[in-house]
Amino acid sequence: MRGNGLGLFLTGLPPSLTIDFAGKAEAAGWETAWFPEITFGDSFGPATAAALKTERIGIATGVVGVWSRSAVTMALQAATLHQLSGGRLTLGLGVQARGYVRAWHGQEYRKPVTAMRDFVTILRKIFAGELTSYAGEVFSVQNFHLDMELPEAPLKIYVAANGPRMAELAGEIADGTVGWFHSLEYVRDVTMPAIRRGAERAGRSLDGFDVTVGFPAVVTRDDSGIEQAKGLVMMFATALDSAPSYLDSVKAAGFGDEAEAIGERVRAGDLRGAVALVPDEMAAAMVMGGSVDRVRAKIDAYRAAGLTGIHLLPSPPGGYYPLYEGHFPVESLSQLPEFDFPALIGSFSDAVELLA
Repeated sequence: MRGNGLGLFLTGLPPSLTIDFAGKAEAAGWETAWFPEITFGDSFGPATAAALKTERIGIATGVVGVWSRSAVTMALQAATLHQLSGGRLTLGLGVQARGYVRAWHGQEYRKPVTAMRDFVTILRKIFAGELTSYAGEVFSVQNFHLDMELPEAPLKIYVAANGPRMAELAGEIADGTVGWFHSLEYVRDVTMPAIRRGAERAGRSLDGFDVTVGFPAVVTRDDSGIEQAKGLVMMFATALDSAPSYLDSVKAAGFGDEAEAIGERVRAGDLRGAVALVPDEMAAAMVMGGSVDRVRAKIDAYRAAGLTGIHLLPSPPGGYYPLYEGHFPVESLSQLPEFDFPALIGSFSDAVELLA
């Protein structure tokens, strides 16, 4: 990822629109289209369809959980997409939240850093064409060989890394990282040092290693996007069972007291009051929101801090929602803003067009 480093997360859309926006992003000069996998659809299906309708834009799974399928199935799907895309795939892997793993996939969430090490090790062997047997602490495989010739371009593996331990592992074994909701200070003081420690432990250079982060985004023609993104800041700053590092990122930016007050309002069931406590400065620090000039300046600042890729997830203005069961008190759910699908489409269109 050494072009403009600009990536577009494509989720929350019907598959047909996901594919359309991948084409629009390519035409507008974006570098990578990212295909998440949570509740709106799988990653590989729309990513494959988009790959077949585009020619240049990078295709990335952003991200697929290691407990969602076996390492062999992951290798088969990734290899097929890499071949069909002409060598454009970046395989983004994550451990996902504990609740997703246990409740949705019926798997035991344990030793996440070890699990990721096992999974990546198995994939590396398979993609290298080896007859693969590996007995890991969490994941194992016996006597599998991929009978497919892969493109000359290497299939890159990115590790989703929000906390320092996973970032260290990425620096040790991966081709890049993809984080989420990282303040500039968190990137500078936590993420980059952790990646360097991992690389030093492995005795490897970070030349060619990609450090990327994704952000909720409300890109507007004026700075109204700052106000419209405050619900997103509240949502991620209080999602401790999803990733405790989200709160660490907010604290690193200097908004620990504000985050505590916001969390108290959420626990009290006052979602609207929690959003009202998000100051403009906090919203500006944590999301890609506001005018094009503001967003571009922020992208430049992140690049100066060490990022090689910045990815945007356009979000409905004013929207927010629980990230997992129990995130918001049940009695508060009636306060959630009504989902505005046309506004979501407008947010995607504005981001793609204005940042072209």
